[in-house]
Amino acid sequence: MGFFDALFGNKQLPTVTSILPAAAKQEIMAGRLPILNADTIFPKKGERIHFIDKAMNMEVKTTKTYEHIGLSTPGLFKGNRVNYGRGKPIERQENVFHAGVLYITNQRIIFQAKENGFDKSFKYLTAFVPYSNGIELQFGNKSYTLLLQDGAVVNQTIQLIKQRRSSY
Repeated sequence: MGFFDALFGNKQLPTVTSILPAAAKQEIMAGRLPILNADTIFPKKGERIHFIDKAMNMEVKTTKTYEHIGLSTPGLFKGNRVNYGRGKPIERQENVFHAGVLYITNQRIIFQAKENGFDKSFKYLTAFVPYSNGIELQFGNKSYTLLLQDGAVVNQTIQLIKQRRSSY
């Protein structure tokens, strides 16, 4: 049972199919970073792609509506009304998933999507929390919650890159 299963209870989560090659997954789990090719992103000088997989970026949208409790009566003059009561704000939270592709290089974490995509450098990664079916990434005061098929592989990839970066 993963983090998202506990978060949503019995609600059906979107399924994410993996596009990461099995050989690359085995290399990552063995503690080695594979070098993958991708034509859809532009790597910087000296940048190598180590992870490519489909993911869903979860966005929590909050909508606020007002419910009016009270009554209204005609006033003393024509076209005049007297209202009694007050409005009560009601907030509802809804989870919206944005499909895309997650790339992890030795320098950046890139989520390519039509909506809510991001491109962040590893030097700005403040914290990350791995789950069995996802990962939560924090860059400064902005957090991204990503749903993946296998959260252990992306966690291992980030750990290996973190070890390499600290040895420089």
